[in-house]
Amino acid sequence: MNVVHFPEVINQQTENKRLELFSDESSLYFPTWELPAGAEGRKGWYKDDNAKYIARSDTQGNPILLGHVGKNYKVLPMKELCQQIERTFVEVMTDDQLRGVQRTDQSSYYGSMCIRNYIFPSITTDIESRTSHVAFRTIAVNGYDGSSSFKFYNGAIDFFCTNGMVSGIYDMMVKRHTAGLTIPKLDDKLRKSIDIFYTQAEQWKKWVGKEITDDDARECYEAMPRISERRVEQMMRQFHIECLTHGRTVWALYSAATYFATHNEGEFSIRETNNDHSAATLLHREQQVRSWLSTDTFERLAA
Repeated sequence: MNVVHFPEVINQQTENKRLELFSDESSLYFPTWELPAGAEGRKGWYKDDNAKYIARSDTQGNPILLGHVGKNYKVLPMKELCQQIERTFVEVMTDDQLRGVQRTDQSSYYGSMCIRNYIFPSITTDIESRTSHVAFRTIAVNGYDGSSSFKFYNGAIDFFCTNGMVSGIYDMMVKRHTAGLTIPKLDDKLRKSIDIFYTQAEQWKKWVGKEITDDDARECYEAMPRISERRVEQMMRQFHIECLTHGRTVWALYSAATYFATHNEGEFSIRETNNDHSAATLLHREQQVRSWLSTDTFERLAA
């Protein structure tokens, strides 16, 4: 089986500290294997030498097909990926920055997409708001279906309302699971992302203090990519809720959008199907909001 492995040389001091902070047990750490791809024809089984399946077991030991991929596809095990990311945290961050780090796991499509959130409550910044406490956040996304690349990107979370925020495309890294896949060292990437977090906070301060009207908010939501009229009305209702806490400001506008992106409840509930897609849908919403921040309409209003 084609599998990406990380270098075996591990600094023992770094590894010991990693194990103090992070568990090596997770529902995302399941084994996978390859199955031949092909089709049944009138004369028997026809094997497809240019493709294969990636599979895992369910709780009864039966195979679940995670993806139909090309022959050169390399599996990147979620466990090895996260261990490497956690070693980077230990090497780059101070003890103060690592204090209280939180880790949560989600998956979609029965494990075809794996999502891990790291939240660092000790890496925080003052945006001059009495009702928001913003901390640094990192997300690792990995998949086994051929379409899900390894993604590592960063942003923030507002602890007051647990809204996640992805800052922008500039602090995102994407690698595909091809034959030449190698995962570069993430040290410089992580340092830059923390710097961006603090820089972005200066912009958030402006949003906290900038008042807007309902017409401003509606026009801005209507500019969000792939949004329906019904969703705009839902966003406006959430905006009015956020205004009770944050005032009628750009920050309230933004908080309503990030609430939509990170909450599966109320008007923003995700319709349940047999596809196990809730975590993937929320991640897609975050990407939708991130794209919205780059629209001319939002940039003019938030300037």
